[in-house]
Amino acid sequence: MEDFIHLVHSAQSGSLEAFTMLVTRFQNMAYGYAYAILGDFDLAQDAAQEAFIDAYQVFTDLREPVAFPAWLKRIIFKYCDRLSRQKRHETFPLDTIIDSACPEPGPQEMIERSELSIQVQKAIQAIPTNLRMVTVLFYLGGYSHAEIADFLEVPTRTVKSRLHASRQRLKERMLAMVQDGIWEEPTSRTIYTGYGR
Repeated sequence: MEDFIHLVHSAQSGSLEAFTMLVTRFQNMAYGYAYAILGDFDLAQDAAQEAFIDAYQVFTDLREPVAFPAWLKRIIFKYCDRLSRQKRHETFPLDTIIDSACPEPGPQEMIERSELSIQVQKAIQAIPTNLRMVTVLFYLGGYSHAEIADFLEVPTRTVKSRLHASRQRLKERMLAMVQDGIWEEPTSRTIYTGYGR
């Protein structure tokens, strides 16, 4: 992951192109980290964007180019903390609106997809933050153990250990959800709105 160092040097020398390349390189990681904290796709995107804007404005404050991932992580955390303190308004994703002119997918399929998405998100949000971060970065972000370790400033073995623990907890939680669903009466199913994508 250290091939970004020359981009940091160039960006600090005033190269907007180099900074843009850094954003491209780290945007998924920033977004995944923010989502792991906030549990909301839209808020995570806002936090990541604000963090990059802030980073650009104070880029000369970064003394060690190799520390860029950890420095960026702290800026993202600051915005996540700020957003989580604000009053949250219920939002409704556009994909939950059923368009009657479009025959596929049908309303039932959309409800099932939405419910599954909600359950998966709830399962991820229920695990501890340190496990959630590595899970989101590894499975949703597609980052390697080493890249996550550098970003979170922990040893690679810690990342592997947290992923293992996360998989176990998610497996147990999803199994419990499936078992609960088997015994649930179809008429008592709740239709959730306002979560997920």
